[in-house]
Amino acid sequence: MSQERERFDMEACVLEEWGGQLTVETVPDPEPGPEEVRVDVRACGVTRTIENAIQGGLADDPALTPRIPGHEFAGVVDAVGENVEGIRPGDRVMTYFYLTCGECDACRRGETNQCTNFGGWYGVHCDGAYAERAVVPASNVLPLPDGTSFAAGVIATDGLATPLHVCRRASVTDADTVLVIGAAGRIGIHLSQLAALRGAQVLAADVDDERLEFVDSVTGSAVEPIDARGDGFADRLREATPHGDGPTVVVDTVGDLETLRAAWEALGMGGRVVSLTTHHDRAFAPLLKEFVVKEATLLGSRHATKDEVVRAARLLGDGRIEPIVTDRVGLADVPAVHERIRSGETFGTIVLEP
Repeated sequence: MSQERERFDMEACVLEEWGGQLTVETVPDPEPGPEEVRVDVRACGVTRTIENAIQGGLADDPALTPRIPGHEFAGVVDAVGENVEGIRPGDRVMTYFYLTCGECDACRRGETNQCTNFGGWYGVHCDGAYAERAVVPASNVLPLPDGTSFAAGVIATDGLATPLHVCRRASVTDADTVLVIGAAGRIGIHLSQLAALRGAQVLAADVDDERLEFVDSVTGSAVEPIDARGDGFADRLREATPHGDGPTVVVDTVGDLETLRAAWEALGMGGRVVSLTTHHDRAFAPLLKEFVVKEATLLGSRHATKDEVVRAARLLGDGRIEPIVTDRVGLADVPAVHERIRSGETFGTIVLEP
């Protein structure tokens, strides 16, 4: 049953319409309904994925606004609604992005990212965590392991869970050379670490000196920053790989077609290209014979499973992967951070601490 307490207001970032600007407002404190949990938000990622959602890139139905965005978050359970079992006030938790049914074949076998009765995205089809408190379906609440900080829990929900899924999709091993396109981003920087942990050689590609220096400063010797700018990128990739064979795994987190074509040109025999981007108007279509000549594979990778989110939190909590947080901000700062995201000025993970 939900806990009784005096109703009061809270601060939140509100989006009045898709493609609009965020404003910080005072809104009613949300109450958990049946099978819902209210969480005191301790940390929430301010990310490019959320910016994509704000621009209507996930859903643009006007009936879904006004909306409080934000989905990559961790905190402490504050109250639970009716019919909630196994979750109690005071529990440290993190959350799952996808609103899934829990009953289809995919959900039952643990592939929750492939739910065939998909209900949308948390923070898009319901209010999210750019707020002091947030209500979450109990089925989207995951345990935050002891020893894992709230900021690391934020990274686990997507910044590392997605790379875990990528490495499973592409079967990354110590025999691989992995090219990460967009390595300074929150996905790229944690994927670079994870692939290196699996024994792979890692080529961490980005497009300006500051971003490349950042990658170099937070990764180990198994990760080699590589400049993706200008002509000759394919040649630089071959030169950076053993025997000049080219990378065996390419992970694209950016969606820049010129860079992707160069990576495909340099791809080694039996190579795999993994796309994470969902740009609606971009297409990448190599000739069919090119798949045969290199026995190449082009893969899509869709977020992560709930299990992979929990595994990611454990990797961060025990120190095998370092959570890379580049800035910590308050609610009043979030609209300005999104302006920086739009202009391409951010990298790593920016964490909101309401």
